[in-house]
Amino acid sequence: MMQNQRGENAMNLLVIDDHLLFREGLRHILQRLDDTVTIHEFGAMQPALRFADEMSDFDLILMDMQLPDAAGLEGLQALRRTFPGSPIALISGVADPAQIQLGLRQGAQGFISKSGSADDLLNAIERILAGHVESPSSQMPITVNTLPSRSAFHLTPRQVEVLSQLCEGHSNKEIGRTLNMSENTVRCHVASVFRALGAKSRTEAVVLARRRGFV
Repeated sequence: MMQNQRGENAMNLLVIDDHLLFREGLRHILQRLDDTVTIHEFGAMQPALRFADEMSDFDLILMDMQLPDAAGLEGLQALRRTFPGSPIALISGVADPAQIQLGLRQGAQGFISKSGSADDLLNAIERILAGHVESPSSQMPITVNTLPSRSAFHLTPRQVEVLSQLCEGHSNKEIGRTLNMSENTVRCHVASVFRALGAKSRTEAVVLARRRGFV
């Protein structure tokens, strides 16, 4: 496992990919995101899951869809159970539409193709961090509000905490300060909450949350 240590307030990213050369290239791309970015890298799923003993909340997790110890979307489900408050992006050199759509339905925040340029990868990651769901069918992101309602979607404990803060009228910066997380992480949680509730604004999210008994 490799990582850059830049302090407690760093943007924390988790990369899981068994190709060392790709991880090295991706590391250089990710370092362009923010001066404080901290990148944690693993070549397989199991050591990444064990890392939860040291850190359990990331601004973004990037997971290869063809890991040797996590076939198909099995790894996605394992990551969601282990890091329930962290958004997950699927990465692959092969864009299988059926698998990608299944991954999105199962809670992935987006898909990023390995075949794109460095700028393509960076732009896709930035869009996901901004709360969009990234789809390979278009260069334009699909916003979370355009996705179908997920009646079976449940908020994680961390998302409930963020929602409670939203209901009290706090900004993303204030929520991050209260819950000790970066503003980017808060933004991703807010996007997931909007998606779960089918809300298009913070006001609507508060109304729907109270109506559905989340808070």
